[in-house]
Amino acid sequence: MQPFDLDHLPATAWPDALRPVGESTHAKEPFDAWWSRNREVLAHLPADLSEQWIYRHWTHSPFSFLPPETLSWERRIWDGKVLLAAIHRAWGGELHPQFDYDTFQGRGGADRHATAVALDQGTWDYPMVLLSTPFGVIDGGASLPDVRLVIVEGHQRHRYLNALHVLGRAPAGPHETIILSTPLTGAGRAA
Repeated sequence: MQPFDLDHLPATAWPDALRPVGESTHAKEPFDAWWSRNREVLAHLPADLSEQWIYRHWTHSPFSFLPPETLSWERRIWDGKVLLAAIHRAWGGELHPQFDYDTFQGRGGADRHATAVALDQGTWDYPMVLLSTPFGVIDGGASLPDVRLVIVEGHQRHRYLNALHVLGRAPAGPHETIILSTPLTGAGRAA
C-alpha cells in the first residue's frame, strides 16, 4: 500500500445526523445531550474521544474524512520524549518552543491556557488523538514513509509538550493517547 496522502484528503465522511444541535453558534447543545443521541451509533468509540474530536470540532477537523464506523482504537501511555519522537504534526510547520511556552503561559497566573495548567501539573486532561499510518504519509508534497502516527486532535498539547521538553521543563507524565486505526490508511479493520 502507498503512503497515506495528507495533501489530497477525501471530503467529510461524518453523517449529518451526528452534527451537534446549534453547531457553530453560542447555543450548541451540551455534550451529554449530544452523546445520549449518538451513543448507539458511536458505541465502538470511547466517550472522551467522541467528545474531544467529533463533538467539539465537528467538521472543522481536517480528519472528518475518517468514517466513524471504520475506526478501531487503542489507548497507549507514553513518556513525553518518546511520544514527541513518535508523532507527526501534519500541516503544522516549524514549532517555536519559546513562543509556544510564552503563549500558553500568558502572564503566568489565572490567564494560563488550560493546556498549560494541565501539563504543568504533570500531564494533560484529555488524551491526544493520533492516526495510525503504517505505510507512512505524504505531507506538503514530501513522502514520509517512516511516519507511523499523525496528530488528529491535540495540536496545542503537542506544541506545549514540545516547548516544555526543549526548554528543560519536561512534565512528569505519563501521557495518554488514543490511536485510531482505519482501512483508509492501511490499518485497522473493515466495517
